[in-house]
Amino acid sequence: MEIYWSSKKTINGLKHFVVINQYELNKKVYLDFVSVLDESISFTISKKVLEESSQWIKGWNNLENDIDIKEYLEFKSSIREYKTNKIILNETSTFNIS
Repeated sequence: MEIYWSSKKTINGLKHFVVINQYELNKKVYLDFVSVLDESISFTISKKVLEESSQWIKGWNNLENDIDIKEYLEFKSSIREYKTNKIILNETSTFNIS
């Protein structure tokens, strides 16, 4: 499974993400993603949706307008009041170095 992905459309202003966890729930596989540039941008997506979507490209590709600074700053200002969620790595995560 590729762990580095680029989104063709920005997500909260950014396009480059990494899979930090993979797990199964109700016989479906889910992937936890986090932005390469900002850990406060994270989300979960089903593996099936990822593979069937034309929005995602394997690897960190150089796409036009890699960062939408206006969208990113709007997102950052909207979460100032809220505490960022902790990112918890599974024991099987590629990024679990403890």
